[in-house]
Amino acid sequence: MTSARASRSAGNDLELYERNAGSWWDARSPAFRSLHAVNDHRLRVLRNWLGERFEGQVVADFGCGGGLLARPLSESGARVVGLDLSAASLAQAREHVAGAFVRADAQRTPLADASVDVVLLADVLEHVPDSAAVLREAARVLRPGGAAFVNTLNRTWRARLLAVQLAEGVRLIPPGTHAAELFIRPDELAQRAWSCGLSLEALQGESVNLLRTLRSWAISLRPSADVSVGYSALLRKGVES
Repeated sequence: MTSARASRSAGNDLELYERNAGSWWDARSPAFRSLHAVNDHRLRVLRNWLGERFEGQVVADFGCGGGLLARPLSESGARVVGLDLSAASLAQAREHVAGAFVRADAQRTPLADASVDVVLLADVLEHVPDSAAVLREAARVLRPGGAAFVNTLNRTWRARLLAVQLAEGVRLIPPGTHAAELFIRPDELAQRAWSCGLSLEALQGESVNLLRTLRSWAISLRPSADVSVGYSALLRKGVES
């Protein structure tokens, strides 16, 4: 999933999504094969927390990219609205996913207040210089009781080593994908979410399934108690009294 706005650092090259947009739905593409594999893990965690079916729910996919996470939710009954800055990626999403796809910054979306049941923030917060602004926007558009699903990277030496130096160095993901200084610690996420009315309801770490990754040369993840590299979080908007 592409993100809201590019950093000025050497990493975090968001133009790679635009350059490689034609390969979004090619699971063998060097640019996206790991993202396809990682998406399977994210979907399992999301469904474990929010259920298998999404009939009647409005899901806003911030940084939707080509729609990899949006499509299974649309097929599960959700009304999907995808938002991204990459026009070429949005074109791919429109071709492959039932939903509305709009070019927009995740910090300032065209969505109405309290109009969404679920916000997806998968592979987003580690790409934006102001994650608090994106969380505030998520909180604004969520209905009371709605949930934001986050999947991101922790700001630790292990994450820098494994997710940037190793994964990009051996081309498991494209070089320049990440800037480690933008990674966000779980405690920072919880504090920033709390400040805009979102409470941390669940936290799940992840680890690499090494054998499967080596066999497929695409990053394969499994649930873990360890949040030192990557993790998922479920944030819940309070119900108004």
